[in-house]
Amino acid sequence: MSSSATPTDSATDEQILSHFVYRRIRENGGPVGYEETVLSVSDVANLTSQQAKDLIESGKQSGVYETKRDPSGSILITSASPIGQEPAVISQRFGKRVHQGADFIVLDGVDSETETILGNHYDSFEELADADPATVANYVNTGLDARAEPSEFNELTRLTGSEVAALQDNGITTKRDLVQADPEQLASIKGTTLTEAKVTRAQQQVEDDVNVLTSADASTIIASARQHIPVGGSLAEYAVSKHEERKAVLGAAKAKVSKVEDETGRVGEPLAVVRGDLDASDEEANYVSDTGHNEGNPVNTGLPVLEDVGYDKVPKLATEADAGHSALPVDEDGNVVPPTIPLERDLKMPIDELVAKKLARNVPVRIVGPRGSGKNYLMKYLAYKTNRGYRSLDVDKATMPQDLFGHISPNKDGVLEPKNADVKQGLISGDLIVINEFPVMTAGAAMSMHQLLNENKIVIKEHGEEIEPHPQARIIITMNPPTREYRDSEPMNSATRGRFRTFWQGYPDTVEDEVRTLDQQINTTETVVQQGTLKKIVEFAHRTRRDNMSTWPTLSTRNLTIVCEHIGDGASPAAAVKNVFRNVAEPNQNPEDAFDAIGDLF
Repeated sequence: MSSSATPTDSATDEQILSHFVYRRIRENGGPVGYEETVLSVSDVANLTSQQAKDLIESGKQSGVYETKRDPSGSILITSASPIGQEPAVISQRFGKRVHQGADFIVLDGVDSETETILGNHYDSFEELADADPATVANYVNTGLDARAEPSEFNELTRLTGSEVAALQDNGITTKRDLVQADPEQLASIKGTTLTEAKVTRAQQQVEDDVNVLTSADASTIIASARQHIPVGGSLAEYAVSKHEERKAVLGAAKAKVSKVEDETGRVGEPLAVVRGDLDASDEEANYVSDTGHNEGNPVNTGLPVLEDVGYDKVPKLATEADAGHSALPVDEDGNVVPPTIPLERDLKMPIDELVAKKLARNVPVRIVGPRGSGKNYLMKYLAYKTNRGYRSLDVDKATMPQDLFGHISPNKDGVLEPKNADVKQGLISGDLIVINEFPVMTAGAAMSMHQLLNENKIVIKEHGEEIEPHPQARIIITMNPPTREYRDSEPMNSATRGRFRTFWQGYPDTVEDEVRTLDQQINTTETVVQQGTLKKIVEFAHRTRRDNMSTWPTLSTRNLTIVCEHIGDGASPAAAVKNVFRNVAEPNQNPEDAFDAIGDLF
């Protein structure tokens, strides 16, 4: 480090390096070379290039730095979050910062010149986030126009000197003027040989030297600004709103306690029964598979839609006042976000169509698939679309038949009477009953359901009751595949397995399908994660799901929503992916093996 750059404050090496990289990025108007940076940091700090590399790699883990590779394979540092106040040695090296407002240069599509212009009109990320895209584009373009240097247009090899002079005489003095001009209007200049084709070719020759911000570009900047607004305030508003919603529903902020045996609600009648204008086969009377693979050719599945009678077991939308954490997300128009519908592995038909048709036949269904692939979300979506009660229960090795159908216990008068548990109550109410990880139960508990699966009725031995279910009650079981990654999953008894129609529900078929679903779930009211970043995250997730990545953990769609949540809370995309990736790993897997790939991706 040169003597003239010796720091006079007590800044740490990490602090100096973070500010050095940050100022270099600002000075360069964009990403800077990794190798060049670690070699030049010795100008301001007593750091070798290797020490600087170690600090940057450590900083990448904590979100201080983000890097990527350029097309040639060289590493670029794309962003740096300065630690603490700027050390004096950095101010001496780079000079006093001219721009004192929000650091707009960290936004997608903003260089140092654009940042200065934005800073003349907006003081904070909040102000910019609320701006109109057309207004932002106009501010930036007007500012860039004013800063544009006059051009001699020497590169316009297809225009004659007189044609260039004609352009200049008519106010086209900079490359920006030329790119933004109307070819038809310029071709109409009298006394010249200019044509629209000539002007268009001239514009193409210089357009790479000119940055004209479109409204779409401005929208990207605005969306990026929203991501840089501290999330604490909005989280506080959300928490208070949920508190007040509970008070509005219950009259006080308290827990909501209910007992299965106290339930009296039932699902409604099929629409074709209660409405005289509908036939049983009409599309309006049934669930229609119209998303994903069936979007262009909707399929009437024959599963009846029931009348909405206000039954509280029908899944709720996230916008409803009494919705819980498991409510269905909605898009910007307030419509439920449909699941991503993959094709069944062998039958090559959309999974929602297959399941709905089997439910229409009133046969039990078994869904096998990896964790987080959307098995329960699909069932909840079908229940919502058909106004059916959704009753989901998780079972384990300690589950007994009484846990499914109810115990015998004394009432308030001391008389023994049967109580209802979830499965029994669901059969009575006409619900869609989803039993998760069914094979984990003991054989006795599973076999207690055989009569129900075979005959659509059941005698509960302990109660002495025979139940013929509500005509709309349906049984679905889910399970993870019994593979090494799912250590607690068990193979299913063949006698029980044969009573179900079994389908494989894998992860979304394409990156585009999964990006679209995540975008609808995550970016509902505002952009939390940019589309480009979402695509990179999903592409990496698809890579983890390949068989040749057996030492890597698998990232599910559910995991990706957590990644996006971390990004919304302020984490860098790379740090968010690494955190979730590490925490889903099994003991036999090595998440660190993928960290270089994650770093290259972002």
